Amino acid sequence: MLFDILNHNYSAREGVIIFLIVLLAFFISVTFHEFSHGYAAYKMGDLTPKLAGRLTLNPIRHMSPVGFFMFIFLRIGWAKPVPVNPMNFKRYRKGVRIVSLAGVGANFILGLIAALIHLVLINNLTTINEPIFYLIMFLQYMMVVNSLLIMFNILPICPLDGFNFISSFCSADNKFVKASVRNSGKIILSVLLIAIFIEIFTGIDIWATYLYLCYDFIFGKIAFLGV
Repeated sequence: MLFDILNHNYSAREGVIIFLIVLLAFFISVTFHEFSHGYAAYKMGDLTPKLAGRLTLNPIRHMSPVGFFMFIFLRIGWAKPVPVNPMNFKRYRKGVRIVSLAGVGANFILGLIAALIHLVLINNLTTINEPIFYLIMFLQYMMVVNSLLIMFNILPICPLDGFNFISSFCSADNKFVKASVRNSGKIILSVLLIAIFIEIFTGIDIWATYLYLCYDFIFGKIAFLGV
């Protein structure tokens, strides 16, 4: 993300403002993602998120230093996972599914709200001053960041939400579940390395292409509807 800003011909002032806009979009998006996980778990009967102080929209409580710096330099970021004990759920499998979907559901809603506000603005404004320009940029980054979080978290790789959702339909001794848990680190590393090598040798950014599939076909089309 930082390199993307530096590669544009922004002035120092513009670069700082855009950098802060992107960080604000990131903080809001990951905070709502983790809060939604915790709130869903709490409603399903698990007090663990509340006892851990994670039922809050304070981004400081959710930030992961590693995930934060990864987002700045590699465009792939995350927050600290909310601690959840599925054994406390009133209905185990239903609880796992709802909690798994809660985070990406929150990101979809945030991206959709940003897209709708963006649509209203660009269809009703005749002139765009500097504050409106940066507001529109903020809305665009909200769509992009939430797309990133959706597309990353739905991957069926342990411990991501996509894996937890799929595994909730499987028995505990299922081969897919066991293999994924055992090899999750290797799988994630392999996917990232393959994407990096493809970008180096072909110039095709696989991760960006995957990300913009969500942005272009969902939020992007809504944001520019009728334009």
